[in-house]
This record gives sequence, C-alpha cells and structure tokens, in this order.
Amino acid sequence: MMVLTKKRRVGMILLTILILAATLSVFQHYLNPLQLLTVIIPEDENEAVRHFIEKLQHPEDCNSARKIVCPLSPPAGFTHLAHKLVNCFIYAAWTNRTVVLYPFQGAVITKEAWEGFFLPISENCTSYPKPAPLWGPNHAQHQVVKIVPHYAPATQELRGCYERPPAWVPAPASVKSPMAWWAGHIVQYIYRLQPDMVEHVRAAKENIGFVEPIPGMQVRRTDKLIQEAELVPVEAYMPLIERYYGNKKKGTVKRVYLAIDEPAVVT
Repeated sequence: MMVLTKKRRVGMILLTILILAATLSVFQHYLNPLQLLTVIIPEDENEAVRHFIEKLQHPEDCNSARKIVCPLSPPAGFTHLAHKLVNCFIYAAWTNRTVVLYPFQGAVITKEAWEGFFLPISENCTSYPKPAPLWGPNHAQHQVVKIVPHYAPATQELRGCYERPPAWVPAPASVKSPMAWWAGHIVQYIYRLQPDMVEHVRAAKENIGFVEPIPGMQVRRTDKLIQEAELVPVEAYMPLIERYYGNKKKGTVKRVYLAIDEPAVVT
C-alpha cells in the first residue's frame, strides 16, 4: 500500500497536474475539444449534467441500484487510467448505472492511495455482489455487470456510446461537440481533489507563478514512438494554441502549460 506522507503528497502534485494531460488525451482520442472553446455554456445547463452524474453515483438504495463495476487501475500509466475511467462512466451514463471501482492484483494505484488524492466517486455506494457477470450482449438482464482490465466489449451498442452522448441530459444547442461536453464533465467529476490536496496544488501554483488563462499541451515521445505513433513536431501544435488565444482579450500574455516525457522537446 502506498504511504501517503506529506513529502510524498507534495511530490505527487505532479500527478494531480497530469490530470490536465490526461484530460487532453481523452479528448484527443474520442473528440474534438477545441470546438468547445468557441462558446460559453450557460451555468444552469452545466449544472444539469453535474447533477445527473452526482445522482447516478449516489442512488437512494445501493443494494437495488444497477451498477457497472470497473477496475480502478489497469497496469498502465495515468493517462491510460483516465481513458478507462471515462469509458466506464460513459457506459454507466448510457445504461443508467452507478459506477463502482474495484482493485485487482498488480494494480498500479490502490483504492486507499487514490482516495488520498481524490474524493471517492461515491459516498454511499461502493460495494457490489460477487461474483458479477462480465458485460456482454445480455448486460441489460443483470443488475450488476463487470468490466475487467483489457476487456473491451465490442458490441454495436457500446460503439454507439462514442458516437452520440447519453440522451438523459441533452447537450446545449450551442455545443458543437456534445461528447466533448459530456467527457469534460466526467473528467471533472472523477478528478475532484481532496481538500488538503487542493491546498497543496494552490501553494504549488503560487510557488511557480502559475497564471491563467493557459492552455495545456501534452507532447509524447519516448515509448510512444516505438510502435504506437509517429513523431509530430511541436510546431504542428501551435495553430491550436493560437486558435485558443484567438478567443481571448487583446493583449493577453500567451503561455502554454507543457507536459512532456522528453526534455529535448523544449531544448
């Protein structure tokens, strides 16, 4: 089990800041998030989807609630975990189920360590009857279904989850990419920091002079270039950054928060 000492917490602020890179990665994988930057969403419409997620995760009766059980930490990196958790919440929203997380042998992050940094995804519904059947074509017949690491149910219904957002809370008409809007709220809910971590991050931002507005950009190199992706020069990202600042007030100082795994990107 990870020991959450104060020294480790301060050092792991990098983990919480990586949420930004993870969010961008989720968006880039499924969506076109930059379309969201051209509109301002009314707060009451944002509140509707936040309320839906909150209600889904806090059923009145946990014992009778329909649930989807997902692995907390697949044996991979933080961004990979972000993808998996967003997937799980998308499945849950589509099928009106409560998400329950479970640890498994070899997990990179334990439940105790996770909740040392982030708020629990539910305060009143964190267990499920075992064994739970795997998600499959007959999932609607089961009160509880389970997804295991590296298991991607290839049903037409699930593929449809990524093509259109859940109908329970329609995206505002001004949103050009409804799935980006939904995914953004899911990420925001998953990565709610514990109060003491909020203070650690606030102090760290103050210490490095972190100011807003500032877009985040993740540039991957190292292992990604072995077989998963081609090298993309940093210059190719810049039009997107310029587009972001094109919506800001004239005279705004242009800054970029850069998440990298290769120092040569900035040298």
